[in-house]
Amino acid sequence: MVLVDAGGFTGGQSATFEPRALFMAEMMKELNYDAMTLGAKEAALGADMVRALASDPTLPLVSANLRDAETGELLLPAMKVVMRGDVRVGITAVSTLQPDRLEEIDIHPADAVESLRAVVPDLRERCDVLVLLCRSGLSEAKHISSSLEQSVDVVVVGNGKGGRGPVTPETGGSLYLTAATRGQSMGLARLLLPKGDAPLRMAGDEIVLSRDVPEDPDVEAVVSEFMKNLNASLAGRGRAAATSRTSPDGHYFVGAKSCGECHEREYERWLETPHSIAFDTLILAESESLPECYSCHVTGHNDAAGYDPSVDRATQLVNVQCEVCHDKGSRHARDGTYGDSLLMNACVTCHNQENSPDFDPELYWLMMEH
Repeated sequence: MVLVDAGGFTGGQSATFEPRALFMAEMMKELNYDAMTLGAKEAALGADMVRALASDPTLPLVSANLRDAETGELLLPAMKVVMRGDVRVGITAVSTLQPDRLEEIDIHPADAVESLRAVVPDLRERCDVLVLLCRSGLSEAKHISSSLEQSVDVVVVGNGKGGRGPVTPETGGSLYLTAATRGQSMGLARLLLPKGDAPLRMAGDEIVLSRDVPEDPDVEAVVSEFMKNLNASLAGRGRAAATSRTSPDGHYFVGAKSCGECHEREYERWLETPHSIAFDTLILAESESLPECYSCHVTGHNDAAGYDPSVDRATQLVNVQCEVCHDKGSRHARDGTYGDSLLMNACVTCHNQENSPDFDPELYWLMMEH
């Protein structure tokens, strides 16, 4: 078996992507990955950090087109060959980065097709099976692969937005493997390979990592320890003094207790719901300082007037309070126009397919109706 990753392993947690990227790189070394490339988040580490990672011979980073924006030099080895018995598996990679990200980083993606044309002929001669790690969407990966004169056997697509979509075999051409985000599935290629010849047959599959697949206890322990340490490091940040905190439009949150002064029955009902203790669940899991976790367990995350753990008295806005669904209390009016602007639209920002796959609006509403 050859184990590869087509980039994006850091995920989308912008506030913690750097420690997560370094941790994931270490874990992928421990899991004996044969090759991996970089997505936009990993490229955001910067050229110096990527060079430092690449200096570790046990970290199998590969890219044929990621270059230092200043010098134009390739940052990573353009290809590698992995032996499995008598079979030579050649691996190369390209990444496409969005133009709006290029100004933020000092890594430049050269043209994918031209970069591969400089690599693939030599690699094709040296291997029995040619694998391309393509950090792009599926349609772009097909365009890149089909533009090459030498055929690529397996294309591992690293940005398949279709989630748990089908693995796509191309008749008489490359086999394209996709996988779901957040480690929900893995693509699997099976090849029938006569000795000394090109693959006779190829079949793609997708291994869905459902809840029925047990966690590896050793890996789970390492991940848990990392998350606790990361949470502790963020919790230790200095706290600024709280002043008047408003949104650009001048409005602000008042907190559930203020709502309860008049809406006593509704406030008492809210206290009976999981929303009222949402932040406590993070404390128990030692993840209350991780933005990717607390964003759905507080009031006003990413709002200038909302929850910010670096601000004193932030505890006033922990838990999923009234104003998450009814908007800021400073907008309160007694003419019947306040309170109905968000409601279920607010629910689905957190109760989405990834975070809450069992979410049923009608059933959940019965648990919190007031």
